[in-house]
Amino acid sequence: MRASAIVVTHNRGTILKHCIDKLLNQMADDYEVIVVDDGSTDKTRDLMGKINNPKFSYLRNGKNMGQPFSRNKGIKNARGETIIFVDSDVLVDKNFIEDHLKIQQKDDKLIVQGMVRHIKTPDDYGKPNLRIDGLCLAGLVTQNVSIKKKWLEEVGGLDESFGVTMGYEDIELGRRLKNNLGLKTIYSFRNCLAWHVDGEETDERLKAVFNKAYMFGKSAVRFSRKHGKSVAARHVKKSYVDFITKIFGTELWAEKKGLKYIMGHKNGFSYPFLKWIIKYHYRGKGIRDALRETSVINQGK
Repeated sequence: MRASAIVVTHNRGTILKHCIDKLLNQMADDYEVIVVDDGSTDKTRDLMGKINNPKFSYLRNGKNMGQPFSRNKGIKNARGETIIFVDSDVLVDKNFIEDHLKIQQKDDKLIVQGMVRHIKTPDDYGKPNLRIDGLCLAGLVTQNVSIKKKWLEEVGGLDESFGVTMGYEDIELGRRLKNNLGLKTIYSFRNCLAWHVDGEETDERLKAVFNKAYMFGKSAVRFSRKHGKSVAARHVKKSYVDFITKIFGTELWAEKKGLKYIMGHKNGFSYPFLKWIIKYHYRGKGIRDALRETSVINQGK
């Protein structure tokens, strides 16, 4: 089999259905789509159970195990020579899989990193958008990326010690693929097209954004601890984060009043700036908590 598209999901049933519809409607042939449900408690299981397609497989964790565990589960069950990771809130172009495979043919040891365009709803699929991301020089981003399965197996897959925290587990994988095996990255801007569905700015979405920033802070410490002080200086940025949060006094208002205040100014010019400040507050909190936890563990040894 040429390719296995692996989608890890947790409580994203509605948008996941759109994601899988696009992946099963490809111009490519001889590929499969594997969904690994990381203990969802919403309607994901019912929605996936309605899909009747020989290319589709559904795997489920009994509880939330985290993205590294779930992606590794997908890799172990994959039959494809090339693994394509796609996030569950990403909608892909009909040539998406074929584009990845064509670029993979250029060299045996490649990471093909695709970009994502940001849209608010699935109805915006295919629309041009100036907000594009996915460029990661330090490693890779699993929202839209492909690697040969044999290289993922050789480096031992993703590091499951990251647990259920979010962020850096993919960057850490990319670093090992590059440093240990000599893989090089091709960044695809014109092909491997995909659109990330951001959703509307609601209370629940903002809570998820801030929680993600907190998780990224914790994961940055774990990543840096594994790869040394030079990496820590670039990725943890504790002094920089602390400087921003102290300047704006976020400890006094970000968690108690921040969400209510920012929603009240959603249509104002200050909204993006306020959101940026609060995200840094939670990132800083994640860094401090992770450093504190590390100190406790070290003292107990």
